[in-house]
Amino acid sequence: MKTYLNYINGTWMSSQSGELLDSIDPATGALVAHTQSSTAHDVELAVQTVSDAYTGSDWGSNSHRRANALLKWADAIEARAEVLAALLTSENGKPIREARVEIAGAIDALRYCAGMARNVFGRTFQPAADNFGFIMKEPIGVVAVITPWNWPVLLLFRDLAPCLAAGNGVIIKPAERTGAITAELLALLADIPAFPAGIAALVTGLGTVVGNALVEHPAVDMICFTGSTAVGKVLMQKAAAGVKKVALELGGKSPNLVFEDADLTRAIETSCRSLFMTSGQICMAGSRLLVHESVYEKAVDIAKTFAESLRVGHGRLETTDMGPIISEKQLDKVLHYIEQGRREGRVITGGYRLRGAEYDNGLFIAPTILDNLSPSSCVVQEEIFGPVLVMEKFRTEEEAIRLANITPYGLSAGVWTKDVSRALRVARQVQAGTVWVNGYNKSYAEAESGGYKHSGIGRARGVEGLMEFTETKHVNISI
Repeated sequence: MKTYLNYINGTWMSSQSGELLDSIDPATGALVAHTQSSTAHDVELAVQTVSDAYTGSDWGSNSHRRANALLKWADAIEARAEVLAALLTSENGKPIREARVEIAGAIDALRYCAGMARNVFGRTFQPAADNFGFIMKEPIGVVAVITPWNWPVLLLFRDLAPCLAAGNGVIIKPAERTGAITAELLALLADIPAFPAGIAALVTGLGTVVGNALVEHPAVDMICFTGSTAVGKVLMQKAAAGVKKVALELGGKSPNLVFEDADLTRAIETSCRSLFMTSGQICMAGSRLLVHESVYEKAVDIAKTFAESLRVGHGRLETTDMGPIISEKQLDKVLHYIEQGRREGRVITGGYRLRGAEYDNGLFIAPTILDNLSPSSCVVQEEIFGPVLVMEKFRTEEEAIRLANITPYGLSAGVWTKDVSRALRVARQVQAGTVWVNGYNKSYAEAESGGYKHSGIGRARGVEGLMEFTETKHVNISI
């Protein structure tokens, strides 16, 4: 049994509280590791040392150093990819095949941002005959990156890689349930001399303690948070007191719109796969499936067959398609929504907790599909964060767009049609930061992502994701 420490000023240290948090395998209930239950004092120490490292080194001005450091970190992670994937599966519960994909995505994010570190461009202009100006992009300073438990590696590096590439110092606060995998990743950074001692810190602990202390600390210049909309709103309010920059990727209730001319089997199976991956515990999950009425019943049959074919079990098995729910609390929440859906509509398949044999010590729910629900139902409107797909039917293109936009969220969407003009019309009118056409969950380090409405503020990945972590300065010269 391993106990992971905080990483502050290039040193591994226990928290001031002396208390620990348990990391539990949601598939078995077994203890995986211990992490630190840190205090505001630990946050104070981390912020001060990161600030000193930022101001006392050439990290912010030496793009070659940053690029080299990120590349070496990517190589180190790649060398231990299988070990890291196994720990991720134990701590988070996701299938090992999915864990490998997540580790690979983190490596890709680091290598992409290593190149971007040497391309933090501004621009020049001449507003008058005797004036010359240029716009500079500079690091913000000290950034707090607060990460979720569902994709704790990829979503960490999606934000951390551009944050470091832009030249910032950073304090990482992982979700309480996935501190072990985060600490293992920081241990690899600790062995790379290109990173100045103290430029990155890890402080594990409760969000109500560590998260709040980071948001409220006057020397933290930016908060980058991925998580629920409810928590994001609280962080945004707290950050407002210090006029801090915030970047938020929050919840989603993402629709797939399937028109009558689509490749129906591909559209329905891909949409279902996007929902049931990570047991539905993913913000971009295609949790709403809107299908044209002329092919609706056939779509129901395809979705039901797909859901019932999924192999649910412990993530360490190569044959597992869907793992457990992360916690008893989350499982109860998902079951509550299912019961609400049962009362208001129809359960097509699933709708119950899995029991017996391999399931008794874990937190497993059968892949579930619901329909016949009102658009105003909480099951349609709210993010469930579990393996629950809601199917709806539409008659016209206009109705499909209206239904797609009916929730408070706007993170992602899918459009399925062979009509290119229709695809472009609908993609333009759906309120979502990412719209896939005849595909879903195709994410790339170079392609920006983020949310409309209650799904967040700012953009991750790509050029704009890098620029989120910079300040803009105008320098004007009279000649």
